[in-house]
Amino acid sequence: MLSCPDAIERMKEHLAREAARYDGAVAMQKDAFYRRRVDRNPLLLTSARPAEFSDYPRFTTKEIHYDEEKMLYNGLLDALSSQAGGRESVPSVRANMGCGIVPALFGLVQQLFDDKMPWLLTHLPPERIREMTSADLTITPEFRQALDHMAYMADALRGTGVRIYPLDIQGAFDTAHLVMGDEIFYQMYDDPELVHHLLDLCCDAIDIAFRECLKRIPDSDETVAHYSYLAMPRALGGIKLSEDTSTLLSPASIDEFVKPYMHRTLQSAGGGYIHYCGRNDALLEAVLDEPLAHGLNFGNPDKHDMAGVLARCAARGKLFIGGMPRLKDESIPAFIERVKGASYSDGICHLLLVQDVLPDERRAYCDAWDSIAAPR
Repeated sequence: MLSCPDAIERMKEHLAREAARYDGAVAMQKDAFYRRRVDRNPLLLTSARPAEFSDYPRFTTKEIHYDEEKMLYNGLLDALSSQAGGRESVPSVRANMGCGIVPALFGLVQQLFDDKMPWLLTHLPPERIREMTSADLTITPEFRQALDHMAYMADALRGTGVRIYPLDIQGAFDTAHLVMGDEIFYQMYDDPELVHHLLDLCCDAIDIAFRECLKRIPDSDETVAHYSYLAMPRALGGIKLSEDTSTLLSPASIDEFVKPYMHRTLQSAGGGYIHYCGRNDALLEAVLDEPLAHGLNFGNPDKHDMAGVLARCAARGKLFIGGMPRLKDESIPAFIERVKGASYSDGICHLLLVQDVLPDERRAYCDAWDSIAAPR
């Protein structure tokens, strides 16, 4: 096995060979975000890393947390998979510090593990939250380390075409849950004003985090990448918000505790897209109603009627960004026909399909995708 620095240089050299292609992919994704009529829609494929890198092991999340070289090395492994897709996925890396990195601005410190992502095992008590103001949100050593990772990556990847993407920024309610813990579900009824106060603080923390990230992302005034496949125009905001905890809430609670703060964080960033795992139809409707949510991504598309979701996104002018499983015994052409066909509205495809494919499937996916044109 090569040393970590040597392995990084080898991966960078391989990725840089197709830097021009990534720029073309960014332009095609921009057309999709602006809902332009095009002759060829972007397809976001990932695949197995090239054989020469297949035996490169990963470091654990504990090993990379405070080590800039190991953090970059792990990220480049994902970038190689994006490159191997050979289509319009845009390779990118991030400081993968876990979803507790924005709560670090509240003074909380994540526990690190060898077998899973970092997690917050301690939370702020209600009395501490009640006395906090936005002035108490500070760049702690852990958050500073995340920013330093980003600056190192930006310098190391200059000229390769590989982008840097933001830290794991959760939505306001998810962030509040991380800060307060499960106590938040009681306080929503016992002291809703306290929860609203915390949500206000979380919006401010998200704003600080995103702006600090943008300072360290080259060309962030033009494009903001995400997850080693997506490249969103900064003119549409570029932030990704995760609303996983929000799936646990009732429609009334979503109206009170999620929707206003989703809008506020998106408005502060200038727009973005929403991710969540699980299923909550009231939350789906909230995202579709939000004018500054330009896209939607599911962690569990198998839990949804995806044909219906794709059609609703198309009708409301939202991009669905992500993958979904093929049905049992469904051929690749039939799968593409089903999902792409459901995503057209007024001759425009509202789907950025993200699929991890086997190398010998790649051609079939490309041919099927390119053969389906807008319905007349």
